[in-house]
Amino acid sequence: MADTLMGKTEIDAASKAEIANIVQSFLIQESKLIPTISNYSNLAVPGAKSVALPRSGGFTVGSKIENTAVDAQAITYAADTITFDQHKFVQFLLEDIADIQANIPVVQDAVMKATKALSLDIDLAIIEELKLASASAPDHLINFIDTATDVVAKADILAARKLLQDQNIEATECFIGIGPEKEAELLAIESFIDASKYGSNEPIMNGEIGKIYGMRVIMHTGFSDFMCTWHPSAVGLAVQNGMRYQTDKDLANLAMRHSIDVLYGVEVLDSGKRNVLTDSTN
Repeated sequence: MADTLMGKTEIDAASKAEIANIVQSFLIQESKLIPTISNYSNLAVPGAKSVALPRSGGFTVGSKIENTAVDAQAITYAADTITFDQHKFVQFLLEDIADIQANIPVVQDAVMKATKALSLDIDLAIIEELKLASASAPDHLINFIDTATDVVAKADILAARKLLQDQNIEATECFIGIGPEKEAELLAIESFIDASKYGSNEPIMNGEIGKIYGMRVIMHTGFSDFMCTWHPSAVGLAVQNGMRYQTDKDLANLAMRHSIDVLYGVEVLDSGKRNVLTDSTN
């Protein structure tokens, strides 16, 4: 029996280059939290297993006294390390007959769903780091003011806002993360500004529902029944190998294996002093 050739018409819908572009763009579209933190992917060079981010305290301003020598000060540097230890993937094996007879572009659809799952996984990893707020000196783990119902109120927002401002953080650069359970409670606060009322000249981020006291509010299912408040410098992300799409022919099954993977690291920075966790168990 002679071979039957599959030409461009048959494979056009599954172009690898096209799908690779879909993977990258879909990641950007789907992730809600990557734009809200610090991205150090430019430091994630091949051959490295981690990246160290130096940090230090500041200086104290002194007053010169006449005829008295001044004392020089020193600052001590430490480092926050982001380890590239998150190698995540999704693979699926598509039989040729299923691909050929499908009445939809099944490869693109499956790849987009896989990328969506990986985007969510990165967001959940970011949330786990946001939860690692400082436990002492200063304590950024606080309870909801209303311990009987844990309903989020203005006092909860202001308490988190003050803790961040005490660290000389500009509150208007910060984000608040809530889940569906707390969304309705927050929407009921009169100081809340609906994102639809911002005005056409202000961009709205994926998942952003509004502002309160100048802080952008992001709704994400990963926050469930707690609330996080953070500055973009609270968590660092470094992607060493971006979303990669690969295929491999599986002749034994007359199928094609499709693989999407990403290698990255994510870490809370500055000992959790730039983020606040508010829940019912602190």
